[in-house]
Amino acid sequence: MRFWLIQDGKECGPFQDYELREKIVGGDLSEDDLVWYEGLGDWKKISEVDLFKGEFTRMEVKLPDSKVSADLEESPPTPPPIKRSLWDKQDGAESKTDTKKQEKNYVLRRFWARWCDLICYSAIWWLLMYIAGRDIGAAIRNPWLLLTLFIPWFAIEAWLIQRFGQTPGKWLLGISVKNDDGSNLSLKAAIWRSFRVMITGIGFGWGLLSILCQGMSLFTTKRLGKTAWDFVGGHKVEVEKPLRGFKVAGMVVAFFVAAQLQMAVRGPHEQEMILKSYPALKELFESGNQWYFPVKK
Repeated sequence: MRFWLIQDGKECGPFQDYELREKIVGGDLSEDDLVWYEGLGDWKKISEVDLFKGEFTRMEVKLPDSKVSADLEESPPTPPPIKRSLWDKQDGAESKTDTKKQEKNYVLRRFWARWCDLICYSAIWWLLMYIAGRDIGAAIRNPWLLLTLFIPWFAIEAWLIQRFGQTPGKWLLGISVKNDDGSNLSLKAAIWRSFRVMITGIGFGWGLLSILCQGMSLFTTKRLGKTAWDFVGGHKVEVEKPLRGFKVAGMVVAFFVAAQLQMAVRGPHEQEMILKSYPALKELFESGNQWYFPVKK
């Protein structure tokens, strides 16, 4: 069984049970340190986990009161590490507030980084469809084609995360994805992460399903302290501070250009579909100044 710890306010792991026993015996873990393993709903004090209760009992037997007193006289006690646990009775309220503040900024950055990547990829995909002479109108009306549109991107994303720890959108907004020890993800781990994001994070980018998945992701992030896919995978997200202005400007430009490019390809076909259902809007469209690519016959 694999276990994760919170020490010095940071998650670390996974560890095997014998590794935790060695840490307990060596004095590296206290009874109040938090531990989590798959199947456990919330973080829990390690002394409350049945598997490790006996270790703390044996330590109490080995160290009589006289010995403990002598040790305390020889060296002054040092304060315990600051804990970020939401369940610690003494500093839980403060830790909970700090964590939420951190995650609020963090989630907003990740949202825009994600959709910057997806909008740019989508614009390139539609442009290539146009250059190849495909029927854009038929593609827009094909729900199965739209459902698989982002699959190639998530394969590319997995490689970028494994290789660089970033995608273009994440680089622009100062975000990187790492293992808990600071190393890059393996290709297998990156693929599984991208697969989870594609399904549970954006719902294949498919209309209302995408909105529902993003809402659920926001809820789980606030509850777990990180997104579900990073929580399950044991990954961490590093955020660059402060955010650089020229990168933000680059993200805004990339987002705008990609959106305009996509509209230039899809616009005339979507306009035609709308006018078939709502003919009264014809004057509104004709009075506009839309810029579209010529429709290929």
